[in-house]
Amino acid sequence: MIYRLVFDATAVAAFAAESIHVWEILAEVTDEWSGGSGPQVAVPLPALAEAVRTGVDITALDRLIALKPVCVTVPDPDDWRRIANGTDLLGSLDRACAALDQATGRAGMILTAEPEVYGGLDTVGI
Repeated sequence: MIYRLVFDATAVAAFAAESIHVWEILAEVTDEWSGGSGPQVAVPLPALAEAVRTGVDITALDRLIALKPVCVTVPDPDDWRRIANGTDLLGSLDRACAALDQATGRAGMILTAEPEVYGGLDTVGI
């Protein structure tokens, strides 16, 4: 596992809306990270793009990606078929990227406001 958490667009939007749940989870990860061995939270680029599309404040997203335990990730082009299938199954590109990260072991859990969308994958609901 590379990241403890991966955000989907709903988690990004909740961060932008200053959700106490997201802030608590980030505070916990930040406290545990304390300058450790690299970022602990993945934010897939499609999750940022989808959040912007839904109207969130871009400056809030700048604050999110500036946090030390956060890393913006870009989908691997070799995963395009799995991402395409995931997009069809889950209804959006950001969900597909988050699900792929969790299903392949790159992330421990998906932070989301829609845990029911992900079926049996490990999620943290906000």
